[in-house]
Amino acid sequence: MYLDGLVDPVAYTTDAETRSASGASGTDEVFAQFLATCDTAGPDRCALAGHGETAAERVDGLFERARQGPIPAPNASPAGDLTYSDLVVSSYAALRRPELWPDYAEQLNAAAEGDASALATAAAPSRGPGMWAEATKSSAISCLDGPASKPVSDWPTVIDDLTDVSSLSGPIQGWWLWAPCASDWPASSADRYTGPWDAETEVPILLVGTRYDPATSYQNAVRSEKLLGNAILLTHEGYGHLSFQDPSQCIEEAKTRYLVDLETPAPGTVCQSDKKPFM
Repeated sequence: MYLDGLVDPVAYTTDAETRSASGASGTDEVFAQFLATCDTAGPDRCALAGHGETAAERVDGLFERARQGPIPAPNASPAGDLTYSDLVVSSYAALRRPELWPDYAEQLNAAAEGDASALATAAAPSRGPGMWAEATKSSAISCLDGPASKPVSDWPTVIDDLTDVSSLSGPIQGWWLWAPCASDWPASSADRYTGPWDAETEVPILLVGTRYDPATSYQNAVRSEKLLGNAILLTHEGYGHLSFQDPSQCIEEAKTRYLVDLETPAPGTVCQSDKKPFM
């Protein structure tokens, strides 16, 4: 069994609130890495760099401006404005795929200069019917695995708590994945699994945890290795949700050796990505 991008099984099954907080826990750190690697790449490779301030300072200014009111997006499809919530949602897909970081930086920089058209267009699919359908499918699974402990009327407290965990992913996790479970989800499971998690398999389970994964944080993989009775964690020193988003020949070779020959890497093995973001 090869598992890439792990949830914390205890947090996942405790309840919808704990699961949502766990899912959001790594996002802001990945966003900080996006901004730091932008500064390192410089203005030739990252549009947010080289403006007399750090990329983080430039983006902080953008978020503060969006909190005060919508930013014009005259050339968006459809034309309109970029709201603060759209700005938050725009990070969802971009942080999962480092190959998108240069374009995302350009979109953020254009918005910082007053035209949020590209950012609004990029954010639109994440608040459209397709994404809500995807969230509903996820809810159909997760609400049974760990129902909500609080009613949807507690949304001000729950969303605030999740936002404290992650200013970017907390509200998204709350509205997409907690709220459906809290809104009298029309199904329940009498035999949902809540552990134990220490089953000892004959063949070791290979776990891959990406160091900067915005959706399934690296700490989930660390904890899973400790919980499972016979597992080896292979660390992917990279970015994005699941290792294939930031390719590593080292990961691919280790995965092939495991799946073909049942050979696991040595404990503590770390694989680097083939290239750095913005390169």
